[in-house]
Amino acid sequence: MTRPARRQSTQVRLLAACFAAGLLALGFPHRPLAGQAAGPAGFALGLTELPREGLPPAVRRAVRSVKVLADWSAVEPVQGRFEWGALDRAVAAAREQGLSPVGVLAFTPRWATLATGADLQQPAVYTRMPPRRLADWERFVRAAATRYRAAVSSWQVWTVPNLPHFRGTAGEYVALVRAAWRVLAAVDRQHRLVLPSPGGIDLVHARRLVQEAGEAVGVVEVRGDGRAPETWLRPLATLRTRVLQGRPRPLWLEWSGAPAAGAFLRAVAVLRASGVERLFLPPDRLQRLEPAEAEAAASLEALPFAGYLVRDPGTFLLVFGSGDRSVLVAWRSQGEAAVEVPLLPSARLLSPAGPLPPAYEGRTRLGLSARPLVVDGLDPALVQEAQATLAQRGPLLPPPAGGRDYSAAGEVRIRLGPRPVEEGLLLVPPRRPETALEPVEVLGEAALRTNGRREAVFLYLDVDDTFLFFNDGHFVVEVTVEVLGARRDRTVGFNLLYDSDSGYRFTPWQWVEARDGWVAYTLRLTDAAFANTAGWDLAVNGGGNRMEELTLRSVVVRKVPGGTGR
Repeated sequence: MTRPARRQSTQVRLLAACFAAGLLALGFPHRPLAGQAAGPAGFALGLTELPREGLPPAVRRAVRSVKVLADWSAVEPVQGRFEWGALDRAVAAAREQGLSPVGVLAFTPRWATLATGADLQQPAVYTRMPPRRLADWERFVRAAATRYRAAVSSWQVWTVPNLPHFRGTAGEYVALVRAAWRVLAAVDRQHRLVLPSPGGIDLVHARRLVQEAGEAVGVVEVRGDGRAPETWLRPLATLRTRVLQGRPRPLWLEWSGAPAAGAFLRAVAVLRASGVERLFLPPDRLQRLEPAEAEAAASLEALPFAGYLVRDPGTFLLVFGSGDRSVLVAWRSQGEAAVEVPLLPSARLLSPAGPLPPAYEGRTRLGLSARPLVVDGLDPALVQEAQATLAQRGPLLPPPAGGRDYSAAGEVRIRLGPRPVEEGLLLVPPRRPETALEPVEVLGEAALRTNGRREAVFLYLDVDDTFLFFNDGHFVVEVTVEVLGARRDRTVGFNLLYDSDSGYRFTPWQWVEARDGWVAYTLRLTDAAFANTAGWDLAVNGGGNRMEELTLRSVVVRKVPGGTGR
């Protein structure tokens, strides 16, 4: 490490230590040791697996549970012969550390799998297939639930229920869920069955499970991978109010992404505001967590979510607690801005850069960025405002993109080019820069062109959530794509990949006619969900072209009355 880098690292550690010490000085309570009863708020952290190395003390105090893989293919490699040694040790290690194990039931033995032929020589294939007979699965679940009845009260069916982790159909997964629940309930009615999401916050998957698995759904778990915590707000609110309406279930969220500085505390605040019971992270993510963030997050556990304040778009002001014990967590989703809030004379403010000067009576300006501020000691009027906002406006939702609300619009559109003009239809940057479409100018018009040589063939788009989110059969959707005419017939075409009521699916291929100039094609979607499951709603795909590249000028999305109205 160079001398400047070493000095910078030392400064960061000192600032983090200062923040943590300041939190303690403010009287932020330490949470009980892991393994003890959860605080009144009912929120806690979990690990996706046991850590190989120890966790920082501040983080360790915040962890309640850990997932332990009950690998059927390892436990019963030969039919009727159970080998529990590795799983016994994992469960014992979790309990020795004061953690509550969550048993993950997954992976089919070779003798029980649906796989045939060459697939039987590939463990990565046959273990991911469902079993031929549900009776074999039930016997395994019964044996595991009985053996660990005193140690494990929550069981998860499979790791992730989609490729490459699970190679069965949605119906086969539901069959495994229902069979597991019959066995678990017979062993102990106190057992909870955790049903994970195949990816993202998959509202369509959750709706199907609730409808088809019924009482077997004990906990609904979703994933927050690849997305900022603020983007979880709308799908979590929709999950609770529309998908689980009348059938409330505890919610968990697993987040394996690499959070940026300050993102962990934002995630905890968002999940607490959304009523989520548990946040699961990989151990290496928690090992790299700043102690200050861990202490601040732990301090919120004993405080109920009171409500939120509405100020500038992109500013998040969440209030926890009531009476004489209240805390504000404040940040900006993008950029920096200042906001004025009323504080008590005794209020104290902290940031990851250390304590800020004491507030004065009346109002004070808080400079906000993506790294949250924690404010202890709020004016009662501020708490009352937060409570009233929650009661009047309902669940906290992210602000409209660009401050515009498209709920009353009949259509949204995007004009493509090096600087896209977005009017309620947003361009989603690819995760890898090399897969971005190329900006071009054709006939005096700016546009984007695919590049099949480097796999830049998808144009990813997100419909503004105020326009349409989790459609659920309310509208038919029409998508008009404007492209450059082909040089010859059947040399270039496209289709759409879109978030539907049955997962992401393709429309039929649309050839572009041979003609000069621009031509528009309208595709009609009767089953669009547009729940932003993977971070986007639809994509224009030009991957089937070999003789000519696809050039796109604009896309328009319209809502058409006449859906099924589920």
